[in-house]
Amino acid sequence: MKVNLLIGLLAIYGIANAQISPVSVWDSIKSNTMPTVEPTFASEFGIPYKQPLADYGWEDGLQISPDGLNLYALYSPMDLLSWYVYFSTNLTLPICSLVGNMSYMRTYAQPYGMDFVTNPFGCDSFANIDILYSHRNSLTDSFASWQLSGVARAGAIEGSPAPLFSQTNPNNLDLFMFTGNNDIWKIKNTTKNPSGINTALRLPSPINPVTDEFNADNAFLEWINTDTIILIYEKYTDPAFRDFMFTLSTDTGNTWNIPQTITTITNSLGHIEHPCLHKDNSNQWWLYFSIDNSYIARAKQLIVGNWDSWDTPEMIISKGNALAVGEPTVTKNGDISFVVAYQNNVINDSTDIYDLDPWFLPKMVSVNITEHKKQVQFSVYPNPFSFKTTLKANKNLKDATLTVYNSYGQTVKQIKNISGQTAILHRDNLPSAVYFILLTEDNITLTVDKLVITDN
Repeated sequence: MKVNLLIGLLAIYGIANAQISPVSVWDSIKSNTMPTVEPTFASEFGIPYKQPLADYGWEDGLQISPDGLNLYALYSPMDLLSWYVYFSTNLTLPICSLVGNMSYMRTYAQPYGMDFVTNPFGCDSFANIDILYSHRNSLTDSFASWQLSGVARAGAIEGSPAPLFSQTNPNNLDLFMFTGNNDIWKIKNTTKNPSGINTALRLPSPINPVTDEFNADNAFLEWINTDTIILIYEKYTDPAFRDFMFTLSTDTGNTWNIPQTITTITNSLGHIEHPCLHKDNSNQWWLYFSIDNSYIARAKQLIVGNWDSWDTPEMIISKGNALAVGEPTVTKNGDISFVVAYQNNVINDSTDIYDLDPWFLPKMVSVNITEHKKQVQFSVYPNPFSFKTTLKANKNLKDATLTVYNSYGQTVKQIKNISGQTAILHRDNLPSAVYFILLTEDNITLTVDKLVITDN
């Protein structure tokens, strides 16, 4: 959902009391925003929730690792879309009035140690963009915080992180790709939090047809067998039109086949963006992507091994009352990591209108462990409740964990070592509100549900 792809989402915003705290306004907007899982998939997926590490800065270009334990994002502590509109409509101004304009920076957003001074233009300041990284130890943990990635470098802008994890060592990356200097670059043999930026190489033509032209972006990498990597990316020459491309490598990214256009998923569907691949438990490949920044869709591969053979797309997530949704990537369990965009219609401030956050949609049933392949029937009664409620499953659980999240995706309560079919959840000091509960066993999501606590 790059800023130049969101221009079509611009709208006239309302005028209100400028004295209102921007943090409280954004908190209110975000707590009342909910993308929607399409009814067809209500039994396949749980309830989407905002990741706890969501910041007040711009988190874009999201990618989650196949094991669900590592998260990457493009980041800037500013209203990047409004800044980009200012930039693109004032190209006759001196360069430092553009790249050095810090009026769109949010003083209430974390900078994560980013460098906003060093730049190649000799400006006093630099509106920097870079890649953040986060790790969690298990699927029952939350992504707690971001850190500046190891590819950060002074006076440069990096985005669209694309990790390819080693098949033999889950702590290492065989390849890491990103967009920088207007092209796609690669780093070989690095760590989960990638380093070695000085060894980065620009991908050759025709993937980057012309140096520094910025018509290749949003790379995604996947092993399709033990010795072959597929790279899928976007190719475009203007923000409104793009193709999905694919190319293969059998030497761990040293060389690539001539890229081919995916002709079965095209702009006839709408504005397509951010392709990624997922193989389910039946070894069926799916292509996930967004349409018009309003839907996240997937299409099934029709002919095995043919990366230009995709069925009619199925809509999975719609934007609901959000401004936009996009940037899907999928864990091996089938959980979807994605981005939600918001619009601020409250504060009359042209430098603080838009924001993006990472969200998560858990899959109801594991695709890895046979005993969990059937959906667990799970009831909560009473719901809403005032003091306590009972959670009951239709099968005996062993060492399961029940986690309660608030509307910000923060863990507010957790019950571990649940065995048997029932668990009692006491309200304790939780305020009346809407919560989400996540039941996991063996680090596998069994079910997600909405929970309402009321004072009545």
